[in-house]
Amino acid sequence: MRRLTRDLFLTATVLSLLCATGFAQERALQLTVSIVGQRYCVVSEDLNSLQMTLHLRYTNTGSQKIILYRGVKLFYQIFVSRNAEDAATRRYETRTTHSRYYDQLPEKIDAPNPSSVFTILSPGASYETEQVIALPVARTDKPIGNSITAGEHVLQVWVSTWYESRKLAQTLRERWQRRGFLWADALGAKTVSFSVEKNPTAVVCQ
Repeated sequence: MRRLTRDLFLTATVLSLLCATGFAQERALQLTVSIVGQRYCVVSEDLNSLQMTLHLRYTNTGSQKIILYRGVKLFYQIFVSRNAEDAATRRYETRTTHSRYYDQLPEKIDAPNPSSVFTILSPGASYETEQVIALPVARTDKPIGNSITAGEHVLQVWVSTWYESRKLAQTLRERWQRRGFLWADALGAKTVSFSVEKNPTAVVCQ
């Protein structure tokens, strides 16, 4: 039940963040994504899993300092299309959600000053991290379920930057305004191209 409650919360929060229009922010934070590693593992006779390591760079492109959450309670939505044109019209081959959400790890969020789970970005500064995602890949020429097939594709990443309530975000913005502006909106990156090999060497999934 606890896991189900957590999963429902994540799903609701993802949709809320991606569709929200309330947090209009004058400050500018840019996300860029690159693929720095790929490997395949065997899921079944018909499916492989393509595990990709993504390098994420958050850059403050505005004129004011930004306070960015960098703790463990983050989640990522991955949208995969055949090409950039399909991505622009939201024609997706598959989409998945990946989370780093560990409720057994307490974090100090509501505090007089930003704790170590936040980073403060001066104008022009960047914060970099990596995230491993997995995509289902059919071992045949036709997709199985929500899998993709061999060939060229593009992916787009949306990431959360906040998991607490908007009320708390606004409270902390006001409390921490001398340190910077607390960012609380989801961020999307430009599409990234990648290739899926035909008959790749695959290891046993761990």
